[in-house]
Amino acid sequence: MLSRRTWQHTLHIHDSALAATTRDNYRRALTRYKEWADAERVPKHMQLPIREQVVCAFAASFAGVYSAGAARSAIAGLKYYHEKKGWRWPSSARLSRILAAVRLHAPATSQRAPRPPVTLAMLDEALLHLDLNRGFDLCVATTMLVVFWGQMRLGEALPTTRAYDFSSMPAVKHAKLRADAGGDLSQETTAIWLPRTKTARTGDWVWLARHHNDPSYALHRHFRANRLAPNDPLFAYRHDRTDEVTPLTKRAFMARLNEIWVAAGMQRVSGHCFRIGSTTALLRAGVAPEVVKMAGRWRSDAFLRYWRSIDAIISQHADLCEVTWKGHDSEVPPF
Repeated sequence: MLSRRTWQHTLHIHDSALAATTRDNYRRALTRYKEWADAERVPKHMQLPIREQVVCAFAASFAGVYSAGAARSAIAGLKYYHEKKGWRWPSSARLSRILAAVRLHAPATSQRAPRPPVTLAMLDEALLHLDLNRGFDLCVATTMLVVFWGQMRLGEALPTTRAYDFSSMPAVKHAKLRADAGGDLSQETTAIWLPRTKTARTGDWVWLARHHNDPSYALHRHFRANRLAPNDPLFAYRHDRTDEVTPLTKRAFMARLNEIWVAAGMQRVSGHCFRIGSTTALLRAGVAPEVVKMAGRWRSDAFLRYWRSIDAIISQHADLCEVTWKGHDSEVPPF
């Protein structure tokens, strides 16, 4: 038999395959199921390992109350718990049909409105109003361009607090600028190594092509103006008062940009709107879907929903903006 210590280590490695947020969601799913089972007076010996009839009834309890996504997430959490325990999971065609039916019965209040994309007009508006001679604003501008054109999740680039975790967040040394943007002569395309992503726990590369308001030039200017060392956070700035290197946080980044966009009559957006916007912009520009998928590190074809619903998204965005954007074709881009 294995020692208790060895088995605990094995289970710890097993759990580490999931992101911390996913593990928390699965734990809550197990708690919700136990509370439901107790309320339904399901005998303890039938609760775990769960029986097919019981899991079907639990899934059906979501109908008319919660979204199909909530139901599937809860069932996924229970399945994960069974796999961890080495128990057989009672999958069935009946359970699949019930989960499909939950979607049909989902209340209107559970349907979240499609998040609007960050647009090229919004990037231009931000660059017009950010003070690129100020370290903080330059850092915000650089982050905006890199996250947008790299189809990055905001959590891959910025921390939630100033306590920077270098094991999961990029440093300056992780950026390989292309030759004409101050990099090595052999570097044809700018690349950024992400130590950890949502879908690649051991890290992945982001590749940045040339664009109007080029993110590679922005990175070069950002590194020099903020005097960043190789081991500093990739997106950090010199504090106005103390001159200390300060990591840019997600909250500070979004607050600064939303301040500009709301003042211009544009809508307030969230961090995920950057990934939606960049995917939309690339597809609208005629970039092949398979290239967008590969460059954006998409593990499925989920990104195509932004393409297929683009008319509705752009229409909604235009209605919310309440402004007509006129491009500054005659102006020289800052990057």
